[in-house]
Amino acid sequence: MGLRDQLNEHPKITATVTATAVLLLISFVVVQVLASRRTYQMKLPQAYYTVDDGKTFFSLGSENIPPFDYKGKPAVHAYVFEAGGKRFVGYLERYTPEAKAKLLSGKNITPQVQISGRQMKRPGETRWVSSGDFAAVAKVADVKFPDGRTPEPIEP
Repeated sequence: MGLRDQLNEHPKITATVTATAVLLLISFVVVQVLASRRTYQMKLPQAYYTVDDGKTFFSLGSENIPPFDYKGKPAVHAYVFEAGGKRFVGYLERYTPEAKAKLLSGKNITPQVQISGRQMKRPGETRWVSSGDFAAVAKVADVKFPDGRTPEPIEP
């Protein structure tokens, strides 16, 4: 009696063995596909901040809305640049108290709040300019290395 005859005599066993083999094969394919899939970052990226007007900077999650309290001091967003192997803070950014309150509440967030509610300045300067004042912002954001070279922005 051959294998074919035995399979024909026991159809339930044949069906069970075949179904198990198919399920194992499908499981193997699924595991291989899932193992090679791309993973996606689930948290927000890092950003640079400073508590001492740009003399030093550190990175934290960008979910922080500046100014925020960091170790007892107000921290603001620091835009870091590099030229000639040296890193430095080119300019700082924060939100007005009103804009920050709206952003934190998640209500009434309009482009106007995000534009006019942001303030920027260079380290060492005392006057914060509204990001709605495009001429002033252009001057603040035009960062040059002390010797005149244009630096590269650095991400954490």
